[in-house]
Amino acid sequence: MERVEEIVGVNNTHPSRIINFDQTSVLLQNTYGKTLSPIGVKQVHVIQPPGEKERFTVGLAVTGDGQKFPAAIVFKGGVKTGQLSANILGKLKIPDNVRVFSTRTAWWNSRIDHEWIKQSFEEDTQNTLYLIRDHFAAHLKFESRELLESRNVDQVFIPRGMTGTYQPLDVGINAPFKANLKRAYHEWRKERAELTGKGYLRKPSRQDFIDFVSQAWADVNPETIENAFVGAQILPEPTYMIANEQTSVENDEAPLEFSFSSIEENSGDEVAEDSSLEYSFSTDYCFNKVQIFCPREVHIPDLSYSVKWTRDEEFHGTLP
Repeated sequence: MERVEEIVGVNNTHPSRIINFDQTSVLLQNTYGKTLSPIGVKQVHVIQPPGEKERFTVGLAVTGDGQKFPAAIVFKGGVKTGQLSANILGKLKIPDNVRVFSTRTAWWNSRIDHEWIKQSFEEDTQNTLYLIRDHFAAHLKFESRELLESRNVDQVFIPRGMTGTYQPLDVGINAPFKANLKRAYHEWRKERAELTGKGYLRKPSRQDFIDFVSQAWADVNPETIENAFVGAQILPEPTYMIANEQTSVENDEAPLEFSFSSIEENSGDEVAEDSSLEYSFSTDYCFNKVQIFCPREVHIPDLSYSVKWTRDEEFHGTLP
C-alpha cells in the first residue's frame, strides 16, 4: 500500500478525492432464519416465496470524507440482449441515490464498469481523483483504465487477497449496508403476507428492490464511512474528528486544569490519603472530557492537580 501512503501522506490529498469502489452480491429476499412451531411436531411447514433465492449485484462507491455515490444495481436482463426492456425501465421509479444497470447474469462486467465510470466522473475534472479498487477482472480492462485517465482519475489497486484489510467497503460499510437491506425487506414483508394462488408468498418486484437499496444506502451514515477508511488504514483519522479538533480546541499549548473532588463531598468523615495509589488519566479525543480510571473504588480528597497535556498522549502519575 505504498502508493496509498504516498497519496495521503506525501501528497496530502484531501479525503474527498480518495474514492473506494466495490461490488457486492445481495439477495432479493432476506427471508427469516427462524419460525415458531409447536414442540414435538415432526414436520415444520414454512411459507416462502417460490423458486431459488435470487441474487443481484450492487456497486457501492464512497469517499474518504463520508460522501456516497449513487448505489449501482445490476438486474438480470433479457437472455439475448442482457438488457431490461424500455417498457420495464419506463415503469421504474428510480431515486436519486440509485442507478440501474442490467446484464444476462446480474453480475458486474466490463460494459457496466465502463458505463458506471461515464456516469460517475465528469470529463473536466481539475484535481486528480484516486479510485481504490480490487483486482476484479472488469476493473483491469484497458477501456476502463483509458476512460479513467481521460477523466483525471488515478486507479489504485489493493493487493490481491488483502481487500479484507485495506478496502474500506469490506472493512466497515458492506456489512451495515446489508443489515439495512435485510431490515428494509422485513419491514416490507410485514405488510405483505398475502399468498399467491399456489400458496406462496409474493416476491418483491424490481421496484421493491430498488426501494430497499435506496433506503439501506441512505441509512449508512458518513461517520461509518469515514471510520471504515481509518480502519482500512487509508486515512489516519476521520475528518469529523479533525473538524471537532479545530473548533473545540482553541489553544493546544495551554495546560488543561483538572480538579478532583471527594465523592462524599458533604460528609463529615475524614478521608485518608494514599500517596502510593496511582491513577491514569485520558481524554475523549477532541472533546477534552476527562476520564479517571482507578484500580478500585476510592475516595479522593479535595485537591487541585494541574498537568500539561499533549493530545494523543496519556498521563500516568501519582497524586501527591
